[in-house]
Amino acid sequence: MFRFFLLIFSLLLAVEGWGAGLSLSAPLAIGTAVWLQVTEVPPGSRLSGTLNGVSFPFTTDHRALLSLDMEAKPGPVVLQVWLDPPQGKQVVLTQAYPVAPRHYQEEQITLSKEKVDLAPKVLARAAEETAAIAATLHRRGGRVGYESGFRQPVEGRFSGVFGSRRVLNGQPRRPHNGVDIAAPQGTPVVATASGTVALVGRDYFFTGNTLVLDHGDGVISLYAHLDSVAVQPGEWVAGGAVIGAVGMTGRATGPHLHWGVVVRQDRVDPVLLPGVRPAGVP
Repeated sequence: MFRFFLLIFSLLLAVEGWGAGLSLSAPLAIGTAVWLQVTEVPPGSRLSGTLNGVSFPFTTDHRALLSLDMEAKPGPVVLQVWLDPPQGKQVVLTQAYPVAPRHYQEEQITLSKEKVDLAPKVLARAAEETAAIAATLHRRGGRVGYESGFRQPVEGRFSGVFGSRRVLNGQPRRPHNGVDIAAPQGTPVVATASGTVALVGRDYFFTGNTLVLDHGDGVISLYAHLDSVAVQPGEWVAGGAVIGAVGMTGRATGPHLHWGVVVRQDRVDPVLLPGVRPAGVP
């Protein structure tokens, strides 16, 4: 029965009159983002939608990026789309999708004591830096740059996986809300999609040289532990443009890029973004 419902993601919903429908690029899953495409939309129509009652925006080509947070509860989710044609009555498309549990691995990591048991001054500094990053995750609207899709910002070995529960020197910490890609120091890092530079953080305690890009509509990407940053706050950068270089600044044990993505504050696995996942990545 579950397999049957899993196939629903590709089902087009017939609507009396003109055959409008809903189609997802992949099944909805915890910690992922997928494209919703509304098909056969009459010209001049207005679209709005909610996922489990939370509204989301549409692009100009009748698509929307839907997401579920990494710690979302399993169970059915309800998608609703309201279509207001220039003539005729409003139509509501409704579909429920099953969402299975997602299990994450645990990582044991050993660091020097001073990087785990922090002095009060260091804690205060780290809290300010974390708050500066968190503030960018509340951004909404802005110039949209994610419509053309996403790309992996650097090639390399995946040394840290999304969602893993890290245990630092025996102390459990929050789940890893991005992925780590090991690469030689100085390797160019490119923008995962076009966007505005929302933050350039210099030598942050945890994340080192840190860059945040705002791709519009609450779609945000973060790049941490950079050796250098090649862009300035407020600058618009194209997807695929070099924005910095791999480093090991901040709390890092070797050169790598920490890459994270949120969609309207939902933490999602960046390697599972539409069009990103390279072959062989778990």
